Amino acid sequence: MQIDSGVRDELAELAARDFQGVPLGEVVRQLVREHKINQIVRRYEELRADPDEWASYQAELDEADGTVGDGLPDAAGEYSEPDR
Repeated sequence: MQIDSGVRDELAELAARDFQGVPLGEVVRQLVREHKINQIVRRYEELRADPDEWASYQAELDEADGTVGDGLPDAAGEYSEPDR
């Protein structure tokens, strides 16, 4: 991958100032991760802005939550407290 010297210098400055001097590749990795998280946050904001879409999303969450643990035994019976 080729990066012009100006961008490389900016990354080096970011690494030193904001990322405790980690290698430049790690700075890029963290910036890409932050970018992905920002995209996810933006999508949730778009969903919240549309009441019908948000209600549909909430209904899907409720449906999925209702299936958690279906068919699994009760952990309390399987991992009961030992006699003392």
